[in-house]
Amino acid sequence: MKKFKPVIVISAILIIIGIGLSIYESQLINENVANQQQNLLIGGSMTLTKELDPSKNQNGVYSIQITDFKEDNNIKVTVFNPADEIITSKSITKNPFQEIFPISTRGVYKIQIENQGPREVQVLAIIGNYPQNISLLDIFGFVVVITGLSGLAIGIMHFVKNRGKTDVS
Repeated sequence: MKKFKPVIVISAILIIIGIGLSIYESQLINENVANQQQNLLIGGSMTLTKELDPSKNQNGVYSIQITDFKEDNNIKVTVFNPADEIITSKSITKNPFQEIFPISTRGVYKIQIENQGPREVQVLAIIGNYPQNISLLDIFGFVVVITGLSGLAIGIMHFVKNRGKTDVS
């Protein structure tokens, strides 16, 4: 019985560490992106900007999510560099939509979303640095939580199995 108390304690600590890593990952992502949610009327547009620096990361990312996406939506997305030159321009054909773009110079990058469709749509737009090494942190946090939960389950099963028995030395 005494052997499994440390297993339960260590497992609980691993779960807390895994949850902490997940929170840290979310914070890292949120610090590196700008987001905006807006209803776009027919013919309406929205613009979102973010200062990006190629010395931090040479890849940027933008993402568009449309609430109640339908096939007849006609949403156009254009990304501009600090010189106001078009980096990429796309029509949204799936939801959510995400694409990586190159960050060549330091400055304010802009994403413009236009509703060219037959109805009003609600759009969530995100632009920022593409997170580096986030997937490694995500996997590590997941493994730590699963390891902690497994240890906790084993410790509790052993505790329940042996709760009526007394230790005789």
